[in-house]
Amino acid sequence: MRRALAWTLLLSLLAGLLILPWLVLDRAPAIEPLAEFRRSDLAWVKSLFQKHDPRRQTPDVVQSIRLDEAELNRLLNYAVELRRVSGIAAELTPGRATLTATLDVPDTPFGHYLNVTADLADTPGGMRIDRLLLGSLPIPGAVADRGMRLVHRWLRRDATYAALADAFTRVNFDENQATLDYRWRPELLTRVERKSVDLLVSPQDQALMLLYAARLDALLKHHATGTRLSLAQIMPALFAWPLQAGTNAAEENRAALTAMAAYLAGISLPKLLEGDGKSIRRAPRVLLSLHGRRDFAEHFTLSAALSVNGGSRLANAIGLIKEEEDARKGSGFSFTDLAANRAGVRLGETATGPDAAQIRQKLATARGDAALLPDFRNLPEFMPQAEFDRRFGPVGGPRYQAVIARIDARLDAHPLAR
Repeated sequence: MRRALAWTLLLSLLAGLLILPWLVLDRAPAIEPLAEFRRSDLAWVKSLFQKHDPRRQTPDVVQSIRLDEAELNRLLNYAVELRRVSGIAAELTPGRATLTATLDVPDTPFGHYLNVTADLADTPGGMRIDRLLLGSLPIPGAVADRGMRLVHRWLRRDATYAALADAFTRVNFDENQATLDYRWRPELLTRVERKSVDLLVSPQDQALMLLYAARLDALLKHHATGTRLSLAQIMPALFAWPLQAGTNAAEENRAALTAMAAYLAGISLPKLLEGDGKSIRRAPRVLLSLHGRRDFAEHFTLSAALSVNGGSRLANAIGLIKEEEDARKGSGFSFTDLAANRAGVRLGETATGPDAAQIRQKLATARGDAALLPDFRNLPEFMPQAEFDRRFGPVGGPRYQAVIARIDARLDAHPLAR
């Protein structure tokens, strides 16, 4: 009798293991990925972040973010671009939001996609899961909601999560609109930045970034504050260091480019990764340039770091958005800056690709600015919107694309960008 019961349990377990993937996984995504990441979406996301920049908010005063369904999906698609989720979308009705997400999973005989649908209800205490569907497998709402609350309680053991959760006071869903009320505290921004790094960057990569930040500091500490140096005087020495045991060229190149970009952006990696103060900012002591231009060094290095950490398509989009903003209300549209952006993106791609070791060697032996970045100073720059539209507009048009083709042709011939 016991043997028969044991065999029954074993067979039931095996059947469950076979049936569960069949129910959960799908051969087609519920949400199709975006065919193209649109600049207008990125511009809107950037303006939303600027509007609700925590550094501009009055501490401990309740603020509200209101998004209609289209805007919420724009924001979700931006998150998809950053985290490489296949697709995500929300539908809003009074008191309820239906969230559908598609995640890529390793290819199996049962399918390549995990489609998740959750019905969320706003409540005085936050949100409640009324229904959860994993592929074709329904999970009772009470079970899913209980699981969410247990996870939430467990996550609150982390001080940053608890502080962030306490900052959001209410979520309300209405017809085609969601409202999020929050109360901001100044120190929370730095805590969230540090926690984001902990979640997104492995301890090994953090250690490498700190190592390269220390090496960069050692290369610059002998120069007086305010000294101007070419990036070509520093970058080769940074990439000439031997690889650490257990790492590869791509990992070390990513860490070196990130450390260089953090320095140019005025971010202290030690304060970000190891410190506990209220700020991670530090003004660069030595001013770095390329072809005599500080903005070239910043565009080139920051785009390279964004490329190795966030994807080249997003890096190109951000660079173009910056130039379009300058054309409207800043220093003017500059193909020079755009070229430096595209060169940085190319460097990020090659420095972490199959030829990472060769690119590292080329960086270590680079002599002069032209070895890092072609001299694009002969390109049109500082054009107000009206002048840009008259000479090259619109963005994406034939005259604009002709200049981009010239830039890419020069990059195709450059040793770091091939």
